This record gives sequence, structure tokens and C-alpha cells, in this order.
Amino acid sequence: MKNFTFFTFILVVFLAGCSYSLTLNTMPHLRNVQISEFENNTSEYALAQDFQNYLVNNFQRDGRLRITTLDPDSYIEGTILDYRNEIFSYDDYGNVQDYRVSILFSIQMTDLRMQNVIYENLSLLLSEPYTPNSPNPDVFTTETQAQEKIFERTFETIIRNTLEAW
Repeated sequence: MKNFTFFTFILVVFLAGCSYSLTLNTMPHLRNVQISEFENNTSEYALAQDFQNYLVNNFQRDGRLRITTLDPDSYIEGTILDYRNEIFSYDDYGNVQDYRVSILFSIQMTDLRMQNVIYENLSLLLSEPYTPNSPNPDVFTTETQAQEKIFERTFETIIRNTLEAW
């Protein structure tokens, strides 16, 4: 009976140890990142600063790379090339129903330890619609919400193509 209890204990410990969330990092030599100030070629004054703040906050939340300004292992830089907030659709009466925010990025992430570019997209275009006055809670209702979703998708694109690349 003692052997069965000991075996059960070992099995429980093993299974508990296997239940943690696995966060992939295909480049374990990268421990930190410096995020440069993005250039802004648009008329949206605060857009580049808002995007940089979003990246910093999400890298901190993600936890795989620490934000640093001293001796970074990797470096992210880029430019916001274009910004559009356009009418996306009309209702049956010719009234504006939906808008679409589109942001064109040029982004590069460099591995400073290996001295190579690990991700580069010179024309990453992401768009997100929003519907002012929508009663649906699952639909974005402001331009800012659409921007934040684009920022989120950009961050995910960077992570997927660098730290999670297969």
C-alpha cells in the first residue's frame, strides 16, 4: 500500500509540473529588447508614440524579452508610413454605417548578438473596421479601439515571426 501511495504522489507531482503554460522562445540567447522611437510619416501626431507605448507595455506583459536601453540583445525600429480612417460601408439609406482604420508600417527587428535581421516587413498593412453607435458589444465603436486592435495584431505579428518562428 505504501508503494501505491508513493507512486500516486509521484504521478500527481509529475502531472502538476506538466500543467504550466508553455511560452515559446526560439531564440533563447535573446533576453531583452530596445524599442526605438518609431518615425511617423502621417498627420496623426501621437500615433507613433501610442504605438511605441503599446509595444513596450505588451513586451513587459509577455515577459519573454525585457525592455532595456542599455546593452540590448535585440532592437525594434520602424516607421508608420501611412494612416487612413475611411468610410467602409453605408446603410440602405446612404448613411455612413462603418469606418475602417488602416495603418501601414515598416518594421524591423534585429538580433544584435548574432548581428542579423530576424524580422523585416517594409509594408505591413493592417486594417480594422469600427461602427459608431453599434449596440453590439463585440464590435469596435471608436477609432481608438480600432487603432489598439491594429497595434495588438502588429505586436502578435512581430512575436510570431521572431520568438515563435518554427
